[in-house]
Amino acid sequence: MEGLRLQDFQEQDFSGLFGSQSQSDELLKAIIAGNITGRDTTDLLLTQEPLKVESLESTLKLVEFRQKDIKLWNDVPKLSAHNTVEEYLLHESYGTDRGGFYNEGEASDVEDSKFRRKAQIVKYIQVTKQVTLQAQYVSSYVEPMRKAAEDAVMWVTRRVNSALTKADASHVSQQFNSYYKQHAPIGSGDGDLYLTLDAWQDSTVVIDMRGESLRQQDIEDASVNVDANFGNVDCLYGPPSVISGIAKDYFERQRIIMGATGYRGTPGANPKAIDTTFGDVALKHDKFMKRGSFKTISDPALSPKAPGKPVGITSQTLTGADGQSRFKAGETHTGALGTVFYAVSALNQYGESALTPIENASKVTLTAGQSVDLTWVDGGGANPASAYVVYRSAVTTASNATTENVKFYPIFTVSVSEKAAGYDGAAAGSVRDRNRFLPNCEDAFVTEMHEDILSFKSLAPISKLNLAVTAPANQFITFLWGTPILYQPKKFLRFINIGPWSAS
Repeated sequence: MEGLRLQDFQEQDFSGLFGSQSQSDELLKAIIAGNITGRDTTDLLLTQEPLKVESLESTLKLVEFRQKDIKLWNDVPKLSAHNTVEEYLLHESYGTDRGGFYNEGEASDVEDSKFRRKAQIVKYIQVTKQVTLQAQYVSSYVEPMRKAAEDAVMWVTRRVNSALTKADASHVSQQFNSYYKQHAPIGSGDGDLYLTLDAWQDSTVVIDMRGESLRQQDIEDASVNVDANFGNVDCLYGPPSVISGIAKDYFERQRIIMGATGYRGTPGANPKAIDTTFGDVALKHDKFMKRGSFKTISDPALSPKAPGKPVGITSQTLTGADGQSRFKAGETHTGALGTVFYAVSALNQYGESALTPIENASKVTLTAGQSVDLTWVDGGGANPASAYVVYRSAVTTASNATTENVKFYPIFTVSVSEKAAGYDGAAAGSVRDRNRFLPNCEDAFVTEMHEDILSFKSLAPISKLNLAVTAPANQFITFLWGTPILYQPKKFLRFINIGPWSAS
């Protein structure tokens, strides 16, 4: 059979040599592997299937986030909670800074230290997982119960990590108050550090970037401000885009002398810390600190239990001259004046509704020295709204927000009661946008990561509770019960309205 080729089997009938034509086909099938897989041969006759072993990857590829993406939660000091209401004392001062010098033999005046009693409520994060008995019996390349337990822990970890800077009990009562919420205790009650939003935003514990990217000198300014409040800073946490902006600024402006004292990298390396007058500030990026992705009018609700989206009469009205307006002439980037669209969504503990464009997606022209009053009607639903998220587009030339898929960015959230009373200077039932928060911007903070400054107090650490078996399946709840506490908000500085990086 010298010179015999595969084509000879394909082109001729060797029924006389090997038996029937079908037998020849089986031989051909056995010696040709091809690229057919086991999945492609379901319900086919065996004579059409190659005799080969299907290769399955022995490890499950992680297509979502990884444990190393969780930065803030991993670094926050963890303490034990002993009640569902965690009380603590805030040491505000050692006494008034006055006098101190007296005559010989004269008794000094009494100066009392100032303490303030505060409290945070423990809240409950949990998720239920279920694995059927059938899934546990089937041979698989992952062990179902173990993988379900790991996924549940990752889900809870992601949720708490994001909530550390975003949760607000005044918007969703089931949530705890995040560090950002505790940083801005605004009102007229005992324990409120600031009487108004303006007082907080203009204080020494906030640096408003107004759409500019974060740079090295801003971190230096922050360390100076915190030092003035008798604190230290050793870390900066922000979304990846913020930390990337610092690195790009470093590339743009720095001149590196190789071998110089204190140099910590190689040419082109990203800076891992910024050396300030008061010490090194480590740069930590956490993707779950991002304000929120943009949305379009066509995006659906995030949960089937979300409230109905706002409906009915909606309006947007430019106010007259507003002395508290932060719409300023000459601002660039995302703070620029011009024509924009507004939209709003409803929010409850289960998720967020789809967007409703304000005034049927008609544009409004932002003007220096004025503000915009927004009005809408609640959309109801089986699970009613507890708050609303206000969205604004960047300045745009689009004529229709729906057909042109205009990007809307969240700028602030108001509770149902805040809207009913009139928010930020608006009349009852309306919400005012004074340009405090800009679209397509991010937030970050600097502080000293020490339990004297902040912590997370756990009534129960991340734990697993097996539920009763009522069907051929195993169910369990993975939970975390606790609350973050910011003991010294004046030693925690927040950057707001950090814009995308630019070389200017």
